[in-house]
Amino acid sequence: MIDQVADLREHVIVTRHGRPAAVLVPVDEYQALEETAEILSDAETMAAIEEGRRDVERGETVTLDELRQELRTRRRK
Repeated sequence: MIDQVADLREHVIVTRHGRPAAVLVPVDEYQALEETAEILSDAETMAAIEEGRRDVERGETVTLDELRQELRTRRRK
């Protein structure tokens, strides 16, 4: 069963008395789910993500080269 989950990336539902009781998932998926839950529960982080989305919608973006140049300029100060 562990090989199915770890190697084949399948999800296994474990039942108790015929009812779902737990799920086996690959550990990296579990860690990603935990991280996502942490982000979603952090109001400040969610506000920053939403602000970034609004910036993109307004076209307020910079290229990677522009960002690198800005960082170089800040480091020199």
